[in-house]
Amino acid sequence: MTTSIVTLFPTLPSIADTFGHDDNIIASKSATSSSSMPHTTSTTSSSATNTIFTRGFGKEEYTNSITASRDTNISPKEVYDSIQSIYVQYPLQKAKEQHRIPRAWDVGAGAGVSTQTLYNMGYLQIEAVDWSSAAWEDNLIQDNLPSGVRFTALDDESFVQNVWNTEGRKQKFDVIVFNFGINDSKARRYAQEMLMEDGRLFAPVNVQSDYWLKQAFKVYDVRGNVLWSVTDVGAWSVQFQPDVTQDTCQGIWCAPYNGFQKNK
Repeated sequence: MTTSIVTLFPTLPSIADTFGHDDNIIASKSATSSSSMPHTTSTTSSSATNTIFTRGFGKEEYTNSITASRDTNISPKEVYDSIQSIYVQYPLQKAKEQHRIPRAWDVGAGAGVSTQTLYNMGYLQIEAVDWSSAAWEDNLIQDNLPSGVRFTALDDESFVQNVWNTEGRKQKFDVIVFNFGINDSKARRYAQEMLMEDGRLFAPVNVQSDYWLKQAFKVYDVRGNVLWSVTDVGAWSVQFQPDVTQDTCQGIWCAPYNGFQKNK
């Protein structure tokens, strides 16, 4: 069950100032950012229109995010805005040019809002995974779930080992989206092993290895190169839940406090 914890920094620009008034996603104010935040659009796949399969969709907020993350397992709205960046749209367009159905891996899907966001963008085949199925089951509208969207109650490492690597399902993804903090080494490994040639991996990555108190949004290509990085989103500094599969994970979001048991 993964989502994000948020801390407000009042001295940063307001959300309206940071996002601008022309649908631009933010430009980072951090010196560690490699480029400005990419554009987002509100385009929706025609086949995905009006197909809402999670009750969590629409509950995401720019404010009151701490309450949202604790009570509904839904991340701040800035996160879902960021998912719709040009970097995540790029592999979508490439798949369409190649007359393929775009595929996404949504890791730490929680209540399914990130899954719904990807589906609305046009990713019509989605493997959604989360080690806990509670939020997904609580919010799922079963009758509306598209046939191309599949949820598996496993952590990412167990999914790769027990599902993706077996049963002839080792199909690469056009986009991989993480909804919890991970180390750079994991991001690069999955990007290199699991992305299509024009694919992108989007994730909140620890600013230092195993330091779970601060992440930067990063986009990787299939060679593990970082194409974009930003540490603050609007007026929020986003601290995501840590990767529960890592032995360095500590605190209430980690085992044994959250109920997670790592497969041996």
